[in-house]
Amino acid sequence: MTPELARALNQVDSATLGARIKAARTAAGLTQPELGGEQASVAYVSRIERGERRAGVALLEGFAERLGVSLDYLVLGRSADDVRRLALHLDHAELALKGGDAAQALDLARVALIDPGRDALPETETRARWVEAAALDALGDPAAVAAYEAFLARAPKGPDALRAATAMSRILREAGELDRSVAVARAALDALPPDLAASEEAVRLSVTLAAALFESGEVAEAARVCDVAIVDAERLSSPVARASAYWNASVIHSNAGEIGPALELARRALGLLEGTERVRDLGRLRLQLSHIMLDSDPPRVEEARAQLAVAERELDWSEASPTDRSHHAYVVARAAHLAGDLDDARGRSQRVLDELGDELTPLRAQVLALLGQVEWASGDAGAAHAAYHRAIAVLTAIGSDRRAAQLWFEIGALADEAGMVAEARDAYRRAAASAGVTPRARAAARRVADVT
Repeated sequence: MTPELARALNQVDSATLGARIKAARTAAGLTQPELGGEQASVAYVSRIERGERRAGVALLEGFAERLGVSLDYLVLGRSADDVRRLALHLDHAELALKGGDAAQALDLARVALIDPGRDALPETETRARWVEAAALDALGDPAAVAAYEAFLARAPKGPDALRAATAMSRILREAGELDRSVAVARAALDALPPDLAASEEAVRLSVTLAAALFESGEVAEAARVCDVAIVDAERLSSPVARASAYWNASVIHSNAGEIGPALELARRALGLLEGTERVRDLGRLRLQLSHIMLDSDPPRVEEARAQLAVAERELDWSEASPTDRSHHAYVVARAAHLAGDLDDARGRSQRVLDELGDELTPLRAQVLALLGQVEWASGDAGAAHAAYHRAIAVLTAIGSDRRAAQLWFEIGALADEAGMVAEARDAYRRAAASAGVTPRARAAARRVADVT
């Protein structure tokens, strides 16, 4: 008996094994006494078939010989060759995912999930569900959340479960479901086994929680969680854990307007990730770094463009999602605007809007605000006003959180510049009503109110 078959025998459910033996006996036209022969009494064979007793290896080998089937069939429900074929099928699915072909990976995983032999080895379905969830995630399909939940329902409490919880929390945060994002991350951290408390996966989950807390307006708690994660990351030899901590700390500093520390942390994270194979993460981090460069005073446009060119290749090579690609296109359009390439910025902004469709997301509001800036700089006040009004409509539909608050403030400043006084005042007031508003937004709201 091979080690793989011995492991499967230890894991197979007694009732399943018994039912399989009974079905094979019936198909072979044998009675229980004929099946047991000199090895087992009728009563013992009966109890095995009812799942009340588990046959040993020698007895199973005798059963297989008398039934005219392989031992593989009795234990696995199919031949060892079939099981190896299914395992190879999943290997191809995982390779497709790593190679950036998420659509093929999803197709292969779903074929494995309906394969009659998927229960032959317990890890088969778990592997297939992981590939399915990760592929849906890479494709930007909202069904990824439910797929990760299905994976977590089967996965043991280990590194893979932490990775799934991290992905779920991130997706929910990007969709604006901040309460769920925080809840998923906290639940996984609360259930963390002691041996994983300071692992790379735990650090990544912690900084994902910090990002959700920050966007929810819980700035102090987000900073505390991020600081603890950085301390844990520094104890590890893993560059990925340290890069994750620095990356999210950079996001927090950037949103707080602390450009210098944000830029330094992002560069430290980039330096660590460049020595790894996390191509998608590298592309996404370069987007963050480019944002910070464009927020600098004065904007570092050429440096940002150089990073964006590399990021585009990295996102193409990896399993980057449509959201990642739309975000990249927006930052490229923003760099074009700051460089004075208004036609290029307008065309890129419109293409992003076309790709987003009717999706109501903060990114759509950001692109519309950028389009308004481009039209204003081009001297078309009417088109600028129209773009700003569309951005306001998207933000109104999104609701109130810290990310929306910052966008409301930016829209207020842009509307104020465009002479849209009433709209600017309303935007500042909405910013003040949103979570985690900064003092400068309140001051701006008072200033506009005084003018009018």
